[in-house]
Amino acid sequence: MNKYFKILIFILIIWALAYLISFLIFDDTSVMEKKVAIIPIDGMITYDGGSSFFIESVSGESIAEKIESVNQDNSVKAIVLEINSPGGTVMGTKVVVDAIKEVDKPIVSVITESGTSGAYWIASQTDAIFADELSYVGSIGVIGSYLEFDGLLDDYNVTYRRLVTGDYKDIGSPYREMTSVEEGLMMDRLDKVHEYFVESVAEGREMSVEEVEDLSNGIFYLGMDCVDNGLIDYIGSKDDAVAYAQNLTGDVLSEIDYKDKKSWFSNLEKFSMMSSYFVGQGIGSVLVQGEKLEIKV
Repeated sequence: MNKYFKILIFILIIWALAYLISFLIFDDTSVMEKKVAIIPIDGMITYDGGSSFFIESVSGESIAEKIESVNQDNSVKAIVLEINSPGGTVMGTKVVVDAIKEVDKPIVSVITESGTSGAYWIASQTDAIFADELSYVGSIGVIGSYLEFDGLLDDYNVTYRRLVTGDYKDIGSPYREMTSVEEGLMMDRLDKVHEYFVESVAEGREMSVEEVEDLSNGIFYLGMDCVDNGLIDYIGSKDDAVAYAQNLTGDVLSEIDYKDKKSWFSNLEKFSMMSSYFVGQGIGSVLVQGEKLEIKV
């Protein structure tokens, strides 16, 4: 018994020494593998993400957390945002913009298929922007449009019984026509968001507000035109963006992809959502969700 006990103690000592040595080695950033973090931004950007039958959105909060995490990781020397997004909600986008402003290492963006509106706002805050010649870029503007069912309800003799304690509590409700005063109030809010958006892009791109304002008519531009108009820096691919980021650090970097992995359960959930939609739930969700007027960039 004493012999086996000594062997056990010896094994434990060896294990402890091996653990200590590995900890000391891998805690030393000078010998750790140096990385470039690839963070994808794919789809409509909302604050907390989520999906519906028609739209699959990505969480701005989750993207911001990834950016903050890799910024604190000493082994990550640069960040590349791989963008394919039409934009999203104001706060879903702004939380990512705010996270980028706190980054203290090279951060580059590459627009693959689309980097418009809020997604372009995010890209504009990075050190350099790459895009393909045929990428959709820009579309700087704000939208708060929604559907009104007022006339349809009248056709079917359905009454919207308005019970509110504030004159504008149900502003933007699809069940009644918006008044001219309410439309003016909403446009005032949209204009303020637009002004903030333009000023932030101008600061990020080191352009004048007037230059960005000239491009902020809501139209998208093709990548091939965007080097000349100042919206991007280079025509190039993800590999070009990674090489550029690597060059900024002066290090040889290995790529680490921070793409979310979809579980079997999430795919099953999406299939279930589609099935329920086809048996009528989708129409109800549109009527309920339509009551919420969202401002998007």
